[in-house]
Order: sequence, then C-alpha cells, then structure tokens
Amino acid sequence: MDLIINKLEGAIQKKELGLNDVLTDAPIIIKLLESGFEELKLLISDFHFEEKSDEILFFKVKKPRLFSKLIYYQKIYHIELNRPVSGFQVQECFLKKEFEQINAFYNKNTEFIQYYRSGKTLMDEFYFIRGKNDIELNLESFYFERDPRFSTAFDFKVTRLLANDMLAAYLNNQLVRLKYQEENSYNIDDTIPYAKWTDKKTALAEIIYGIHEAKSINAGNIGIKMLATILGNTFKIDMSDIYQIFLEIRSRKGDRTTYLSSLIKSLNQKMEAADNR
Repeated sequence: MDLIINKLEGAIQKKELGLNDVLTDAPIIIKLLESGFEELKLLISDFHFEEKSDEILFFKVKKPRLFSKLIYYQKIYHIELNRPVSGFQVQECFLKKEFEQINAFYNKNTEFIQYYRSGKTLMDEFYFIRGKNDIELNLESFYFERDPRFSTAFDFKVTRLLANDMLAAYLNNQLVRLKYQEENSYNIDDTIPYAKWTDKKTALAEIIYGIHEAKSINAGNIGIKMLATILGNTFKIDMSDIYQIFLEIRSRKGDRTTYLSSLIKSLNQKMEAADNR
C-alpha cells in the first residue's frame, strides 16, 4: 500500500515541479491520480488493517492527501478552461464567484473543520473507520467514495477541505496577479527572476514552519497559509496543502525536521572547510 502511495506521490511531485500551464499539464496529473486511485482501491477494498490506528491514518491522512489533489486539479482545470480571456474586472468577478462554493462548504462543516484542524482524535474511530458511513455524505461523494470498502464516514470531508484549501490559495494567488497586472500594465512573471524549488515539498514546509515559529517575518504577525503562499509563489511551487504536509512531518519517526537538520550539517561543513583552507 505505502509503495503505491509513495510511487504515486513521487510521480505527482515531478509533474508539479514542471507545471507551467494548467490546461496542458493538469490533465496529465489528473490521469496519473485516477489511475493510481483505481490501483489503490483494488488493494484497500479487501484489505484488513491489523490496527485501528493504521486504518485511521490511511483514511484521515494518506488517502485525503492524494485524493484532494485529484479534486483540486480537476477544479482548476475547469476554472481555467472557462475563465474569461480579457478584462481584469470580468476575470476578477469570475474568480471571486468560485469562492462562494468554498465558503458554503466551510460554513456547512464548521464543527468538523475545527475538530480536524485542532488535531483532535476523540472521534477518529467514528470518522475514519470503515462501516460507519453517513447517508448524507453519500449524496455528495465522488465515484471513488461510493464503495464503503474504500471510504469512511468523513474521509471525503477531509478530502474536500484540503482541496478547498488548495483552491482558495490558487484563487487568491490569481486575484493578486490580476491586481498587480492591472496596476502595472505588464506581466507579473516578467518581473521576477526565475527561481524554482527543486527539492521535496516537505523540505520547504520545514523552512516555512521554522520561520513562522521563530516569528522571523513581521514579528510573527503572518499566518502560516500566507507565508506558504508567499514562498510558494517565489519558488514556483504549490504549497497550498501546507497543513496536510505538516501532518505528514509530525507523523515521522525519529528526527522529524530532517531537512533543517541537513541544512545545519551542510552549513557547518562549509564553515569547517573554509576554516581549514
């Protein structure tokens, strides 16, 4: 199972690093995810988890982390496919309308979202163990979710939450770009030197959380989501799933800040080498 997930995540990350045009590149990512989910579904449908904690981890973290990307890329593909091609105000109005569905989801699921974001676990066995499906959820589920052997009562809500988080970040970024272009009358991409993050997303996430916790930007008066958006835009990598990445980092065994530790080691080695010259 983990082999399939790791292989799929690796393939998706490579495609994301090369993502330049949504209309051209998103369908490739969507196809990869759909194929991967079919394979994962065949495995999980008849799979028995030895521990409840393993089943909860899969349906609370692992599956939503991937599935949310499928929904996200399908959504931004259709947004760009139907987006007006001219007029700053027309495009702005179009993008802002997309927020209505996101806000409706947040408002409808406030209690669960607070539970999930706070890291609580009291209701996890009800939310993320198979066999306790909610009838209401079946009405709003994806076709992958209609098989109770491959879904739980609330894993699809987590999936939609993560997808909406990524979508909100994408829309905000597009609105900022539109505003900047309107005010300056040139393409924002032409004003920023090309610099692309080529390491793992978890590595950049460690830096983002480290900066945030050290209160190094605006004396700490900046949200983690905004900080992730700024650095993601700077280095041309989508960091809209920053909360989900943090859960992945927290679940590590041993040294949980492997990238930050490697930075310290590399810098010390450089200084020691300079001292010995």
